[in-house]
Amino acid sequence: MKRILFLLLALGCLALCACGEKAPARQALPAPDALAAELAAAGAFTEELAPAEKEVSLLLYGLAEEDVPGLVCCFSSGGTAEEIAVFPCADDSAAKAVTDACTARLDLQKRIFADYAPKEVSKLDSALLLRRDNTVLLCVAADQAKARAVLDKYF
Repeated sequence: MKRILFLLLALGCLALCACGEKAPARQALPAPDALAAELAAAGAFTEELAPAEKEVSLLLYGLAEEDVPGLVCCFSSGGTAEEIAVFPCADDSAAKAVTDACTARLDLQKRIFADYAPKEVSKLDSALLLRRDNTVLLCVAADQAKARAVLDKYF
């Protein structure tokens, strides 16, 4: 009798699990420039971000061009720490290196802004550093909730 009761309870649990909500499917990642533009238009930034030349972005992050083909970086005028960086990486190894480079950049920016504009450090502390497959994204925004609303579709 106890075995039958246990079996019925187990079957009931399985039936309930099967009725659970499935996680929403992520959308395909847009092109890096389209993703950066969508983020920029989300109203998450206090000023307009300007796209940087590829060479400048590679220098600021300490990356090699062959590791991040098609990268897109947009920076503020320098008065804020706000930025968007989208790195489509060549492979898993490059994606790991980019993630480390983004972490190092955030640490450097925190040290710089601590003296220069201390209020910007909180933006850097709440920066979004996300990875999906071999794409890495760094977003430093004034309103991370608005940025997150865009990125939740993809990451």
